[in-house]
Amino acid sequence: MISNHFYLCLNLFNRYMSGELKLPSQGGAPAAAPAPAANTGVPTRVVELKNMLTMDELTSDQDYEEIMEDTKEECSQFGSLKNLVIPRDGPGATKIFLEYMSTDDAAAAIKGLAGRTFDGRKVEAIFYDETKFANKEY
Repeated sequence: MISNHFYLCLNLFNRYMSGELKLPSQGGAPAAAPAPAANTGVPTRVVELKNMLTMDELTSDQDYEEIMEDTKEECSQFGSLKNLVIPRDGPGATKIFLEYMSTDDAAAAIKGLAGRTFDGRKVEAIFYDETKFANKEY
């Protein structure tokens, strides 16, 4: 079963992303602009998210379904989400793959998710090869 900590973090993340929750000011000089995103790859309609999940969070079918639903809801805010895959085994286990209807939607997701902290982990978001995704090469 997913811990309450996971849902607390997801709720805080959702509130932060919607603009409802702001980070407290620490005073002093204004914060520097975020560093440019790391090489996110050749633009495609598919986004790969790393470092958001652990294997423990994927063991229960009920928890897995809840994660799928929550992720779909959260990531749909960036554009038209066509498909969502979260492999539970193999090399892609714990990664999240988001297939959008356009590269612009995928780019918006990368911009909105890359570098965010989720449950104490820094999220990595990059474009993923559409052919590999279609062939289920996660």
